[in-house]
Amino acid sequence: MKRELSSFDIYVIVSELQDLKGSYIDKIYQLTRDELLIKINNRKTSQKEIIFVRNGELLFRTQKKFDVPKNPSTFAMTLRKYLLNGRISEITQHEFDRIIKIKIAKKDGEYTIIFELFANGNIILLDPDKKIILPLIKQHWAHRTLKSHEIYVSPPSQISPFTLDQEEFIDLLKNSKKDLVRTLAVSVNLGGAYAEELCFRVDIDKNTKIQELSDEFIKKIYVILQKFLDIFKEKAFQPIYVKKDEKIVDILPIPFQSYAESEFVKTDSFSRGLQEFVDARKRKKQEKSKHQKKIEKLQRQLLQQKETIEDFKKKIVQKKIEGDIIYLNFQSCQELLRDITLLLQQKEKEEKIRQISKKNIVKNFDPTSNELIVLLQDGKGKTREVKLDFRKTVPKNAEDAYHASKKFQEKLKGAQEALKNTKNEIKTVGEDITKKEKEVKSEKQFWFERFRWFISTEGNIVIAGKDAKSNEQVVKKYLKEGDRYAHADIHGAPSCIVKSMDTNDNKLLISEKTLEEACIFAASYSKAWKQFGEAQAYWVLPEQVSKTPQSGEFLPKGAFVIRGKRNYYKCKIEVAVGEIEINDTNKVMGGPLESVKARSDKYVILKSGATKKSVIASKLSGVFNASIPAIERVLPPGDINIVKTIGFEFK
Repeated sequence: MKRELSSFDIYVIVSELQDLKGSYIDKIYQLTRDELLIKINNRKTSQKEIIFVRNGELLFRTQKKFDVPKNPSTFAMTLRKYLLNGRISEITQHEFDRIIKIKIAKKDGEYTIIFELFANGNIILLDPDKKIILPLIKQHWAHRTLKSHEIYVSPPSQISPFTLDQEEFIDLLKNSKKDLVRTLAVSVNLGGAYAEELCFRVDIDKNTKIQELSDEFIKKIYVILQKFLDIFKEKAFQPIYVKKDEKIVDILPIPFQSYAESEFVKTDSFSRGLQEFVDARKRKKQEKSKHQKKIEKLQRQLLQQKETIEDFKKKIVQKKIEGDIIYLNFQSCQELLRDITLLLQQKEKEEKIRQISKKNIVKNFDPTSNELIVLLQDGKGKTREVKLDFRKTVPKNAEDAYHASKKFQEKLKGAQEALKNTKNEIKTVGEDITKKEKEVKSEKQFWFERFRWFISTEGNIVIAGKDAKSNEQVVKKYLKEGDRYAHADIHGAPSCIVKSMDTNDNKLLISEKTLEEACIFAASYSKAWKQFGEAQAYWVLPEQVSKTPQSGEFLPKGAFVIRGKRNYYKCKIEVAVGEIEINDTNKVMGGPLESVKARSDKYVILKSGATKKSVIASKLSGVFNASIPAIERVLPPGDINIVKTIGFEFK
């Protein structure tokens, strides 16, 4: 399912969750930073059910089993404290928005848990007075702030097509400068898929400009929209999966006429059917892992084939030489084989076997195991070991050696052909990997990736210079009012800027925790990495940072004067590197352990050590499906020791 949940989808989910009213909250788990499980004792069915939530993306009900963490997170513990054994009193959609509110009655009042299921969404717990107890993510906009103790304010109201009268609908369309489908999707709040379906039912090109539509035709669109909305008002849902190439690619609450060429498969419930898409992202990562394993297998195969080819070449020459040597030593070999033939005709053989074994030409003779190894001169004064079949003549032994040489020649051709095929396959797989790497490179690049960077546990962007030039740049260009400056108390440390904003340019206050993480970052990515286990770092206000030196002093490029009080932290020199997601884009981030841990289920903890940075980068490249240079950019400056891996093991 590539599309996001729409307001219509939320409408259907909420409708189907109504049977959970009166049921009790049993357990709550936080699986990952963005995934939550709420276990419910269903009052009507007397069965246990789960509401699964992936923040900003997905919410469905299921009876599927999940592996839950042994130790609950702070967020999960807070939800448990206020909601366990509470009774679900109300489940609603906020206006016609992608927001679900579940009210839970306890003895001390009615608590609310809110799921904002749009990009960069949130999960927020409210007390009976509608004050925020705890949000999953602290967020700040001009019109609202999501943090503890604040009154919860909903996002700006969205237009509901259910409440639009004909006159309002006509005004909305006529005032739009977009084409029809975009106007319906955005201005009328239908969402992309539903807007396209309405255009299909109206029988009009979705890209038609609004100015080309007559009033009568707009009224026709409104009438058909009302018929479409009646299906939802009457709860006449017919949920179906959409299949393409034998794979389920989408789920719809009703069959779409615009999907006529697709295959539909009925399902009992829309809100339960969504569970089919919970593992989509995980499967994608596994496919990458299989791709990497394939090329590694081919490389091992290539090495084995090369070794086999070299072995065949040696045996071709060896058997050819053996045939030649047998003929060079024809007389002595013939006499030996004649003596052995006479021996085999006798009843008492032991004495004769000893006599033959003592001959200078014989290295080993054992008639019981049919073994005869002789020592023959090759014509250049070199003695070679040759195995003879004592039941055959000298010419037959030589012929067998030549025949074996030809057999190995045929095997060599087959091995060389197989080697060629393996090389071609590696080339093909390599081209696929290169293509994927280019696709990864072409994904969204964030402005802060030009520097050293990390995202704090609470969402602030922290950047640091890589050298004197970029140190100068981060301070002069990016240190603004409300930001903070951090630096390790050691020569050769980067200038760090703690931005009072998140990755979406939303204003975000800077907490003590974020400042401590920035100091750890400043210390760990300095020369302290190679020298100390701990170091001091400090933060100051923007106005304390100056490029103007004292009279008679000189400041080199990338250096700054700090005036006034410095706020120090004692920092452990340690970093983590993990795979995180920023706005639907996978990135590899290096930074303080707590910040990486908060955003990643797969990461590695590093300290100063004796292993070269390039070796570590090569190992982590396969783990995170990233190029070696991309990994090297986030590693600290010096040799490294891997302390611990979380979520994976090196093989």
